[in-house]
Amino acid sequence: MFAIAVTLALFGFTVAMLASMATRDGQKILAALQGHSWAAQPPVSVRPVTVRVSPRYPASRPVRAQPLRAAA
Repeated sequence: MFAIAVTLALFGFTVAMLASMATRDGQKILAALQGHSWAAQPPVSVRPVTVRVSPRYPASRPVRAQPLRAAA
């Protein structure tokens, strides 16, 4: 008898959570099922963004190997 009561309580909790999710996100779920993603749509006003990149250190030429000198 106790197992039946626990099972029915878990089932009721699951149904309540699914109903809550359906009322909160129902339109998003329907749009996703139809193939329209709300996240893929751009915002209402989008401005182009200019990105400037400058190196931190100035570019240098490769260093040539110095010829070996005789020890003094």
